[in-house]
Formats: sequence, structure tokens, C-alpha cells
Amino acid sequence: MKRTLIIAEIGECFNGDMAMARRLISEANSAGCDFVKFQTLDYETISDDDPERDWFYKIALSPPMIEDLVQFAGNVGIQILFTPENKKTAEWLIDAGLRDVKIASNCLVNEELIQFVNRRFRRVMMSTGMASLDEVNTAVQNLSDVDEIYLMHCVSEYPTGILLETRGLKALDVSDVNLNMMLMLKALFPNCRVGYSDHTDGILASVAAVAAGAVVVEKHITLDRSTPVRNYESGGEYLGTDHVLSLEPDELNEMVAKIREVEKMFGPWEWKRSEGEAMLMEFLRERFQE
Repeated sequence: MKRTLIIAEIGECFNGDMAMARRLISEANSAGCDFVKFQTLDYETISDDDPERDWFYKIALSPPMIEDLVQFAGNVGIQILFTPENKKTAEWLIDAGLRDVKIASNCLVNEELIQFVNRRFRRVMMSTGMASLDEVNTAVQNLSDVDEIYLMHCVSEYPTGILLETRGLKALDVSDVNLNMMLMLKALFPNCRVGYSDHTDGILASVAAVAAGAVVVEKHITLDRSTPVRNYESGGEYLGTDHVLSLEPDELNEMVAKIREVEKMFGPWEWKRSEGEAMLMEFLRERFQE
């Protein structure tokens, strides 16, 4: 089995603090992840009456901040991805010298963005949350000039299964993960590489996706899942969307280790008996022939 690409999604979990962003990049690298990922926000699209306007301004990355993160990740030795919100923020990534990009689920239907990305990026990873198969197909067709397309099955619930919790049930509904949708993408889009963007609580779904054939997995990370984030609408505090479904560093290390263990379990693509079988074969066959 080929090495699974593992993306550590930092998202808003750096809380607008560049020192924290750098520490999260280092934690992802230490855990053995292949990529770290950040989101971009266009200041001009943030409405003045948005209840979380101040928060969005706090976590929005400017072009100089993007360049700083690109340089730091390069020095650490890990690859970096960003999700552009629109054509303008995608241009920032080009200016920063990036040719790999992640398209978020909500941007899959943004044809202007997709067409801009098509002509300028060599590798595109695209989440499929909320999308119909027709919408996925249209996006793939609009990326016809891209060398490598990765389709990432995604459920846009934060965390996945949260709707059951709002009905008073204690457990999240793991059936919402629906890894069969990932397998459908693999069957329907044979020219694309297929993986999973995980919004569940814990590591099981990501590890299961690798066992099912995902070539890339994405998981949110944080330094502290209980980090309070100000709720600008109510004036109170809540645990931010990203933090509550993210892995802390020790959990990230565990997930990466489990994924690498699953990869070893697949072994090479050849019909080959193990050394242990060869040692036991004569004894076992003779015993059951008596």
C-alpha cells in the first residue's frame, strides 16, 4: 500500500496568533503529517453586521502572513496548503509560490474559483461535503488541466453526527460518516485519487478510511480542545467549531501511528506466504492429513 497523505488542518485553531500557528505546524511535522493546512478569508467579504465579524478579522490571513507561514513550514520540512475563499485569495497563494491547493466543500460550486485554480495549480485536493454527484462531476470537469485531483469525501457537520446531539441523545451518529460515499467517488471518478476529510470526534473514522482505501486523510488539530473562543453574537464564550472536533498533539501522534500500522498490514501487491507460514506449513498440513 502506498503511503497515505495526512493533512493536519489548523484552520481557525491558531486563534489569530502567529506564534501558535508556528507551534501547530511544528506539532504536525513532529507527528509525521505530510501537510499542514490553513484557511483564507477575504477581508472585503466580511459583512459589517456579521455577528462574528471581529473573530473573522482576527483569524483572517493577509498575504504577508501567508508568506510567513509558507517560509516557516518550509524551514520545518512539512508541506503547506491553504483553502482560498475566492479568486482573489487564490491569487495570494500563487503570489506566495504555491502550486498545491485545497478547495473547501463550500467552494466546490464556485465556478470562477475552480476555473482560476484549473489553469494555475498542479495538485488540487477538493472536499465534497454538501455536494451532489452532478456538482462533483462539474467541478472535476472544470479541473481538466490539473495534473493531480484528489476528491475527499466529507460530511459538513461539525462534528459529524452533531444533529443527534441537539435532539438530546448522548452519542453522535457514526453512520453519518458514510465511507461508502468515499468508495462511490473511487468507482465513479477513476482518474481522480480519493480520500477523506474527517470532522468526527476521535481518530477511528480516519483510520477506517485508510483501511477502506483512502489515499489522503485530513484531520483538524489544536493545542487544546477546550480553548475558549469568544462568541461575538451573545457576548459569551463557546468552544470554537474547529477546536471541539480537533485532535490534540498526543491524539494526532496516535492517529498517524495507527494509519502507518494499517498501511503495513496491507503489505505488497503480491501473492506471498509469510515466513511464519513457511515454517509451520509442513507441520500443519501433515497434522490435518492424519
